[in-house]
Amino acid sequence: MVTRLAVLSVPFVVTLLFIGPLPVSAFGSESGDQTFLPPTWAVQHDVACKVPTGKVDDASCDVDAVEQANSDQLHSILHELMNTTYFRLISISLEGKCKYWDKSISEAKCTAQTPVNPFAAAAANIPPPPQEKSQCSLDTGGTKVPAKEEEPELEEKDPYEDVDLDDDDDDEDDDFDDDDEDEDESPNFNPLKYFSRYTKTTDKVDMEISSREQATLELEPCDNASLPDFWLDMCRNIPTNSSDYVNLMLNPERWTGYNGSHVWNAIYHENCFEKMGDLEEMCYEERVLYRLLSGMHASINIHISLNYFPPSKRHNRSDWAPNVQRFMDQYGTRPERIKNLHFAFLVLLRSLRKAAPYLYNYPFSLGDGVEDRRTQRMVQRLLDSHLMTSCGQVFEAFDESLMFREEEGGATTQARLKAQWKGVFHNISTVMDCISCQKCKLHGKIQLLGMGTALKILLLPEQLIAASLTRPELVALFNTLAKFSHAIRSVPILAQQFLQFQRSYRTEILSEQLRSSENSAAPPPPSVSSLPPPSASASFSSSSSFFSPSNTVKVPVDVALDSAMAALAAAGMAGRIPEAEEDVLVDGLLARDEDLLLLARHYAPNSPDRFLRHAARRARTGAIGRGPRSVSAPPAPPAPVVDAVVIGGGLAGLSAALTMLDRGGRVVLLEKQGHLGGNSAWASSGVNAVDVNNTASGDSVDAFTADTVKGAGRGDNPLIPVLTSGSVDALAWLRGRLSEHLSLDLVGQMGGHSFPRTHRPSSGLAGSAMIFAIQKQLEKVLKDGSGRFELMKWTRASKLITEGGAVVGVEYDVYTAKEQTKPQSSGKLMGRNVLIATGGYASDYTEDSLLKEHRPDLLKYATTNNKGTTGDGHKLALAVGAKGVDLDDVQVHPTGFFNPRDPDNKVKTLCAEILRGEGGVLLDSKGHRFANELGTRDYVTGRMIEADPETLKFAQIMNAEAAKKAETHIGLYTKKELIRKFETLEELAAWDYWDGKVSAGTLERAFAKYDADAKTGRDAYNKTFFHNVPVSNAAPYYAGIVTPVIHYCMGGIAISPDGSVLRDDGSAIPGLHAAGEVIGGLHGKNRLGGNALSEALVFGRAIGNKLEIGKERARQPPSPPTPPPTGGGAAETGAGGSGGLKQISKAEMATHKTEESCWVSINDKVYDFTNFLDEHPAGAEAILRFGGQDGTEIFEAIHTPEMLEDFTP
Repeated sequence: MVTRLAVLSVPFVVTLLFIGPLPVSAFGSESGDQTFLPPTWAVQHDVACKVPTGKVDDASCDVDAVEQANSDQLHSILHELMNTTYFRLISISLEGKCKYWDKSISEAKCTAQTPVNPFAAAAANIPPPPQEKSQCSLDTGGTKVPAKEEEPELEEKDPYEDVDLDDDDDDEDDDFDDDDEDEDESPNFNPLKYFSRYTKTTDKVDMEISSREQATLELEPCDNASLPDFWLDMCRNIPTNSSDYVNLMLNPERWTGYNGSHVWNAIYHENCFEKMGDLEEMCYEERVLYRLLSGMHASINIHISLNYFPPSKRHNRSDWAPNVQRFMDQYGTRPERIKNLHFAFLVLLRSLRKAAPYLYNYPFSLGDGVEDRRTQRMVQRLLDSHLMTSCGQVFEAFDESLMFREEEGGATTQARLKAQWKGVFHNISTVMDCISCQKCKLHGKIQLLGMGTALKILLLPEQLIAASLTRPELVALFNTLAKFSHAIRSVPILAQQFLQFQRSYRTEILSEQLRSSENSAAPPPPSVSSLPPPSASASFSSSSSFFSPSNTVKVPVDVALDSAMAALAAAGMAGRIPEAEEDVLVDGLLARDEDLLLLARHYAPNSPDRFLRHAARRARTGAIGRGPRSVSAPPAPPAPVVDAVVIGGGLAGLSAALTMLDRGGRVVLLEKQGHLGGNSAWASSGVNAVDVNNTASGDSVDAFTADTVKGAGRGDNPLIPVLTSGSVDALAWLRGRLSEHLSLDLVGQMGGHSFPRTHRPSSGLAGSAMIFAIQKQLEKVLKDGSGRFELMKWTRASKLITEGGAVVGVEYDVYTAKEQTKPQSSGKLMGRNVLIATGGYASDYTEDSLLKEHRPDLLKYATTNNKGTTGDGHKLALAVGAKGVDLDDVQVHPTGFFNPRDPDNKVKTLCAEILRGEGGVLLDSKGHRFANELGTRDYVTGRMIEADPETLKFAQIMNAEAAKKAETHIGLYTKKELIRKFETLEELAAWDYWDGKVSAGTLERAFAKYDADAKTGRDAYNKTFFHNVPVSNAAPYYAGIVTPVIHYCMGGIAISPDGSVLRDDGSAIPGLHAAGEVIGGLHGKNRLGGNALSEALVFGRAIGNKLEIGKERARQPPSPPTPPPTGGGAAETGAGGSGGLKQISKAEMATHKTEESCWVSINDKVYDFTNFLDEHPAGAEAILRFGGQDGTEIFEAIHTPEMLEDFTP
């Protein structure tokens, strides 16, 4: 049978798959030994710039999206995953017999002679584009033997003759002995031990195929293409072995010297798709298989280029070194082949996404409990990566539904195409047995098995996936994905090394020209064959042996500028320099900045890395970009001293900043994350405040004070009256100053409060709504041209600057979203005052954390805090003599959601206390109540520990009426699958949480008793407030699993009632203030729900009102609220839209889902949120998840409609 498709074409790809460069003579070149002269600098510089860009063909995302996802998340997880025991051991048969020629050819010594020029590349060793169809002699079942004249001439010379492998012998001519082959045939041969050194390419791995495996191989194939199980045997020709395992860590992929051209030429000449019947040309299926194999080929070649030259004493190499010239010859001018690697990566990622429901809880188990759990968690992290902003689209970029569609040819023709397509894959799988190099065969089979597994997942119906996958297939799939990931990451590294390598030749030429008095042309540079392969220590860096001190000469300006710009371009391409610094340096070079010119002339041609280091250092100090210096120019004026440096962009810092700005102050705010809000943006229940205008409520400041004192459990506290009395003004400020974007129209009662005083919006969550409202007012100041406000994101305060005991400024470091470990720049800010508003330390599990120091017993609990809550402000203040107070008082909140799909995640979503306030009932695993749901948090947590100290998992249940009162929260938690809806009591009793131990009758009795207690006004747990009863016969029910979590740090920095930071002796530290969770002493041993936002607002506002404003600035009243825009900024997505808005199709909409262009449809209008991503309090990821699609439901569950009024659709 013959087949159709330009893809084979495929065979020519596989011709070159293995394994590294082949001798040029193997491809019919006129000369096998060629003298290599490096191309000119200009040519090679152009070559290096041809990197893959733009859309990945036959996929729905671009190269940048793939590389960003790989860099941000995927590569690190995959790298770690491949080091686990489960994924580094694989059973795969390497003993299959070659069916296509005799044993003498298959097992011949096919090692290739080391080229005279070690950098010479086999340019032909790269797949051309698909060729025209041709008749093929090898069909999907054939075993034809190639003619003798087609066999390549085999070289006998050992490729390692110039490599010293004996660490104990100084003889540099110690070679491998050809007689070792006989020793390798010994039945006692240990491949793992042998492969740990530098083995011959034909060494065997002794593995047997078990009877069970053999039986599997002999199963009847799936030949009926019309049946759903047709793809089950996709990998049948890559047999695995269930008894022997290979450790992949001991068998890395690298150059072996093997010449496999006879194998791949056979595939090239003997396989193709051929047009058949009336079937119209199916280009998509062709391209998919072609790009997969081309991508696999690219990955293998890149790994070989990375690990090409073996360790050698002669060349001072202690490890394997790269061959960058080989890489550039293969891919320097053919970026489309690298794109095929991206495509193959996307296909495998899509297969993981499809199989995720099965893989998420798959027991990756080998019997070591700790290691098995670690492996499963890492797999879950990988599978959850699709939720990340930078990773989401790559998991859905390939669409397998486009394959094998029924078109004009009909079902019969389509079935024939499927059979031929699978048959070609089987052919290629079988030919792998003709590779006589065991390592080459090992890596080839694993990667082909990995791709076959991915295709099987994608083409099978979902219900068949779970039963179709074996452990070797999973190991191969994940390892192949890791290989592709590492290859993608290595491309810019090899390109950068190549550029540095080429500079060595340019320097040689330049030095000769400068030394020549006649300025004559320089002699040709030495051929690479006369130079040694690179040493590990040199690694093609500018300090390698190609340079000498005599080469460091003063060069002409144009040459210096060219060299400097080339070094800068290479560093930018490799991601070694931040974009902001790159922009400054490019502008400086183009403007011929005198500092840069001086550096360029003395450093750039010979030492580009040192040029970049010094240039970047100057750029960070602001010394670049001034142009030519003038001796008479006056010195730059000192930076003005601001009224306040605010550290932290949560509610406390933002409210203080806006209050000061309203008074005419000048403020700089530092936020270490890329968005504002901190933990405040996550607070959902509301803000506590006494509403003096609502006399009917019966609430008062005295009642609020009494409740807070009682909850704190430590008697009177001078800070509590500041909080409770200040809440009155805070509520008025929220309703007045922020009325443009905030409406607090609901009030509820939370645990420990004697009156309803927790205010929240009817739409949106309280914390994020307040953050958004303040942020919009701050934006007005940023845009008014006054320069009174500066916002510095990704900026961490590293030290407080003191003079004479007073705090006068802040030292800071600037980071980027991608680089959070090494600062990109540093600086100082001088201020009359510094306000620390950095939150608590409830998310710091590091060795030097305050949590570990003061409450190590709580490290076992998860937290509700975001990753930025690490006690930075505490450490800054303590370092200058501030007093710590109650640092061991850390609140454990009783209700954090336990997600069975992600049980080990250290950060859990808070189940807002308002749910219990509206009538939520807590039950244990036996269906019994055990506590007053409205008790204080420490009380409820204590009762949980008494009721079920082992699992600490409980059910929180709400009836229909209670859920309606908290519909914003219920909607959000339901969408996150943290709460489930049960239509009847019987459905609730069948919930997995009960594990079959609770009946509907048990629940009915618990609810009936609760309703009876509500009628009497008190229950056995002294509960006196029963909201939204009855619970019995009040379906539907909403239920979630909750568990205690670290939530809030009551302890912190000691302050006075006006917010000044105190020393141990009670004196204030001049210039230093604190507000929000960073302070201690206010809440005692227990904070009442809702008091966190109140604390941030009250003390933030108090400090903003008290600090002295510079006399040169007059007091300015707050900007009056402006009416919302009358025009939209959206285009209608529905038909018949009004208002002259542009109609947006779903297809166009779907293309705008990246950080570069993010559109979201809300209520049939399209909003461009691209410029808002970094400002979103919950982070850009929350918006990007709905990029290019409708986000109405989730938007309305979280945000207020007023938010959209500030956007132009």
